[in-house]
Amino acid sequence: MASSTTSVITHQRRVNLAKITRGEVETIPKITHIAFGSGGVDESGQPIQPLETMTALNNEVARYEIEKIETPVDTTNRYTVTIPESDLNGTNINEMALIDADGELAAIKTFLNKGKDGDVEFTFQFDDEF
Repeated sequence: MASSTTSVITHQRRVNLAKITRGEVETIPKITHIAFGSGGVDESGQPIQPLETMTALNNEVARYEIEKIETPVDTTNRYTVTIPESDLNGTNINEMALIDADGELAAIKTFLNKGKDGDVEFTFQFDDEF
């Protein structure tokens, strides 16, 4: 059986991290949003493995600005967003991506369907681990 969650750091993010580490650039774009989509599972509902070469989600349905950044351990940034009650009702959410200030995908995660009802808000956290 497939894993219930799969993730990947994108090639573009790795390029940016390599550039800053070797001193080629002074800064890299910070993470500003989390995008959500409904194209992250196969026909049987199992998460598909995202590719590091992806430049977009399979089927992006919304994008939200980061509300909070925490550091649970010194090698992890935890980004939090909330999908309001009024948004994405009836949508199965099964993929999400960290988006940087340049609009580039930094990391992608797929997971089992999360059906969104109209009377709930969803809070999602995405850990960026180094």
